[in-house]
Amino acid sequence: MGSEPLNFIYERWDGTQNSSGLDGKEIFDEIRDSLLYHGDVAAALKKLLSDGFLDRNGNRISGLRDMVEHLAERRREILSQHDPSGMLQEISDALEDIVQTEQNAIDVNSNELADRSDAAAQRAREELNTKGLELATIGTDPVSRMQGLKAYEFVSPEAEKAFGDLLERLSKQLLDSFFNSMKRGIESQGKDSNSMAKTREMLADLNSLLSNYREGKDTDAQFSEFMDNWGDSFPPGIESVDDLIDFMAAQMRAASAMFNSLSPQQRRELMELSQALFNDLDLGWQISQLSDNLAPFMGPGTPRYGFYGDQPMSLGDAPEVFSELGELSDLESFLRHVSSPEDLAEVDLVELEKALGKDAREALERLAKVATALKEEGLVSSDDSRLLLTPKGLRRIGESALSELFSNGDDSRLGDHALAKSGTGTDLEYDTKPYEFGDSFNLNINGTIRNALLRTGAQVPVKVTPDDFEIEKTEKLARASTVLLLDLSLSMPLRDNFLTAKKVAMALHSLISTKYPKDFLSIIGFSEVARCIEPSALPEVSWDYVYGTNMEHAMLMAREILRSQDGHKQIIMITDGEPTAHIMPDGEVFFSYPSSPETISATLKEVMRCTREGIRINTFVLDATRELRRFMEKFASINKGRVFYTDPDNLGQFVLVDFLVNRSKFV
Repeated sequence: MGSEPLNFIYERWDGTQNSSGLDGKEIFDEIRDSLLYHGDVAAALKKLLSDGFLDRNGNRISGLRDMVEHLAERRREILSQHDPSGMLQEISDALEDIVQTEQNAIDVNSNELADRSDAAAQRAREELNTKGLELATIGTDPVSRMQGLKAYEFVSPEAEKAFGDLLERLSKQLLDSFFNSMKRGIESQGKDSNSMAKTREMLADLNSLLSNYREGKDTDAQFSEFMDNWGDSFPPGIESVDDLIDFMAAQMRAASAMFNSLSPQQRRELMELSQALFNDLDLGWQISQLSDNLAPFMGPGTPRYGFYGDQPMSLGDAPEVFSELGELSDLESFLRHVSSPEDLAEVDLVELEKALGKDAREALERLAKVATALKEEGLVSSDDSRLLLTPKGLRRIGESALSELFSNGDDSRLGDHALAKSGTGTDLEYDTKPYEFGDSFNLNINGTIRNALLRTGAQVPVKVTPDDFEIEKTEKLARASTVLLLDLSLSMPLRDNFLTAKKVAMALHSLISTKYPKDFLSIIGFSEVARCIEPSALPEVSWDYVYGTNMEHAMLMAREILRSQDGHKQIIMITDGEPTAHIMPDGEVFFSYPSSPETISATLKEVMRCTREGIRINTFVLDATRELRRFMEKFASINKGRVFYTDPDNLGQFVLVDFLVNRSKFV
């Protein structure tokens, strides 16, 4: 079988061709600070979903918080327009018009008989007077008038027809207020003289289906038959019993909200009016049974809306108004509790677009794809229970943190510090030099042959002498072994120092692993006690919900780690508090605030041990108090390291510049 030739169009990759349509790197950079602060990819994504983000074109993608605010604004707009008390007032006015029409007919007929004295006229006048008295004795409230007029024989054909039309209209509207989803079916049945009988039959079939479903029976065939018979009474999209229950439960919640939003007197009058209209006992029982079947799916509580508008709400308009309010409330509640992009798959996009417009739907569709974009870029991965940072994601955090801190710094202080000395080592400088006695014999063949040819001219074989030897120059080895001590005590987040300190740790790790791969770096977090932190786990590290700043334990661990390392040994410590804890001889932790003399002494003794082992300690202090400054003076006088008093805005520059400057001196 032949086939059409395939045509392909090739174009430059610009990042828009991924399946999610989003730039995973840009999204990752958006969540970086949140990820570092919370230590969790899911928490960072949840914040992104709430706040929204800027796409690659600089367009603002609305977050869930904006959508929730707009939904609340729309709800307030509805509540400020309508007055639900108008439902009963409308009925009362219609009944008053019917009574007035009937009374006018009685008066007109009585006036026509006034000039006649025959017996027939006399009997007619008496009957009209009786009708007038009967009409006058009917109560004035809507329920009494409804019940009275149903037993009354009208004189006026117009009044009789108007009352019949009102009963039919109110029956439909009240049924609609109970289950708005069946509105179309009720309207279509209203054209049939057996409409109530069909409504009873539909409700009976529905109750049978729901009862069997609640009992755990197989209802697939029954559901298909029900939809074949009554599907026109329901909107499209109902594909299962669960769909049917969800939709009808929402409509019943709207009906309950309508009744709850009336005053107690209005609520009582509307219920009595319903009973007066639905005097068919079987129909009333079916409605009650439906409420019982749907009750387990209604959810906790029923809202009561506080209307404050001045536009009377008719009984016919009420179901639509309360249905919209219910949809807005359900959507708002769902969006408030979204915890991951996957949750957004449960949002009814049609309802969202109806409530907030096309832009909101498109924004939510893009929000739902952020996790996919990050996975496609290889920055996060997922296991059965959570999203995880990949090694590529870890590197990007460090690189972006390093780039940010460098870009915020003074160009005269930051930069690539060239190594001033050359000699014999292992790292090639991609340059050569004449061989000298004692040099390692790293012969550069090209340079050596060239020297021989320049000396003897082009001849074969080439004669090489020791004077022709050219060897590779190598960088003189300069290795630094660094331990970063990161304060994780509770004061760090309370003073807004935690995020910056963690970002500096990521940047320092990125700097050393990329520019100085032969250097050694270890990270220790400390609060009440100290612990080692693997660089791969650094983004997930959070502060400790304990009291205590145990510098002594942190320096002890650093000293033990550096004992097995070579090169220049140093400790970099970032902290915002004086030492308030130390390890006692029995291994227990001693804590005291303010700092006790025992803790100060134990900490300074550890500083002395580090000093004796040739370890330089440079400390970067945030929010220094007078007591902390006094302690750090003693600290520095023992170790001869430097102390920097800074703030979160300048911390990164201070740490990185100091590291680079000192690193250039190690050669």
